[in-house]
Amino acid sequence: MTSEPSQAHQSNNSPAPEILRIARKLTAISESGLWYCKDQFDIGRFHEIGELAQALTNLVGEKELPPYRREVASVAGYTTPKVDVRGGVFNNDGEVVLVREIADEGRWTLPGGWCDINEKPSEAVEREVREEAGLITKVSQLAALIDRDSWPHYPPIDHQVYKLFFICEQQSAEDLAFTSIETSQIGWFDVDNPPELSLSRTLPEQLVLLKEHWLNPGPAYVD
Repeated sequence: MTSEPSQAHQSNNSPAPEILRIARKLTAISESGLWYCKDQFDIGRFHEIGELAQALTNLVGEKELPPYRREVASVAGYTTPKVDVRGGVFNNDGEVVLVREIADEGRWTLPGGWCDINEKPSEAVEREVREEAGLITKVSQLAALIDRDSWPHYPPIDHQVYKLFFICEQQSAEDLAFTSIETSQIGWFDVDNPPELSLSRTLPEQLVLLKEHWLNPGPAYVD
């Protein structure tokens, strides 16, 4: 069992992450209240909370949210975290596959993304590795389940995310010329000397955690 990386809980002097956490909580209160509430006066109050939460988010968020829509908020339902999956594929030299993200100015990340509806997490990560790195893989083990907010990802985002990291066994040969609509390059890298990473998606200490789990399989790391 690997210990939690020392940087995982570094403080951030900016108030933005805490403001976003408050805004997310207010959004959850608003949407959950709207889902269950029948009293018209309380429904109006929950909409007001949702509008205030969005205003807070727009004050500190990286991108401005679309205008608040009451008809959308009313049917959003009970609010829960989103699920992101990432795949760690290693070669015999202990190097990991990373992909170059078009969306983040060419920075690198573990292949992965959001779980889709009606999709198992293992299916999601195998699909993401195939789509972003051109590799057919098979999930062998869950290495870590973390709360994005507990790690120094940047920038903060307007919803809570659980990130699932899997060890994936390579089933097809790599094509280093592979590109996709989301990625411009793939490559094998030493986890102790990675390229510039997309810190919103993958952190250096997470690469180390994955390799340690690949070398010494055991219970998954859980925040």
